[in-house]
Amino acid sequence: MTEGKLPTYPFSQITTLPRDYTLPDISYIIGGYFWKAIFVDAQGYIVTDAPAASENLNYLNQFNFANPSIGTGASWSSFHPGQAEFALTCGTCHSTGYNANGNQDDLPGITGTWTQPGVRCERCHGPGSLHTNNPQGVRMLVERDSALCRQCHTYVPVTSLDIKNGFIQHGDQYGDLSQSKHQILDCLTCHDPHTGVVQLQQTSQQTTRLMCQDCHFKEAQFQNNPAHVTNGIGCPDCHMPKLIQSASANSRGFTADLPTHVVAIDPRLVSQFDADGNLISGQISLDYACRRCHGQTKSSEQLLAAASNYHAIPTALPAP
Repeated sequence: MTEGKLPTYPFSQITTLPRDYTLPDISYIIGGYFWKAIFVDAQGYIVTDAPAASENLNYLNQFNFANPSIGTGASWSSFHPGQAEFALTCGTCHSTGYNANGNQDDLPGITGTWTQPGVRCERCHGPGSLHTNNPQGVRMLVERDSALCRQCHTYVPVTSLDIKNGFIQHGDQYGDLSQSKHQILDCLTCHDPHTGVVQLQQTSQQTTRLMCQDCHFKEAQFQNNPAHVTNGIGCPDCHMPKLIQSASANSRGFTADLPTHVVAIDPRLVSQFDADGNLISGQISLDYACRRCHGQTKSSEQLLAAASNYHAIPTALPAP
């Protein structure tokens, strides 16, 4: 709860509020971690318009943090603008000890109650008090199956993905993983749940438990573009392009906020979407695998030629 003060965020700060609002008008701020934030009014409803107003379909109520990696500055955008008394069950995933009954702080716009705001230890490990009262009889929950992660990071079939502006729209799902052979892996195979990817990125540390080459060692050894190796282009740069939009996106630069988990590149596919914005393929196209860096400096024919047999083992290997 804001209690009339802006919260302190680890990477960025909110310096303005939606138009015509002051801090006493805001009960909660949802998000704000790295990409974006939306605001909850004094009655617990999502701010979608000016106070006591509705139906302004151009109202800017979502704050997007600056993202230098894709060339965007801090900005405002619309999230369900003009919708009256818009309530979200954000507490399901953005709190600890969530209960679908009641209204937190007796605010009518908030569905459910919670014990602690934010995702704390007990959200995944269960009630700590039971364990401390009986350490031998009640063990802390340690669940390594992806089913626990999917309680919040919901699985959405690729045919149901929300696609706008040339990007998959992020809604805490990892639905594009359904097209990847990595869907058989548990999330914890690659990710450490106690260390967020962003924190590791900020300190230039490895962001996953495993490196791509730990499994794909042959592909890592053979690349037909020495410049990629010289310039330190890693596997995720091409195989996990930022195809998912959480807050901001750069359509001309073929990049958004979040990386895809599809991984597989179709070297014969140039465009990811058709003229109507529909997904053409579940594999990554050359627009997003290559043009994020190369832009229009390379023709489609040149990209196709470079991507074909990119990891093919040469017939004559150089001496070790």
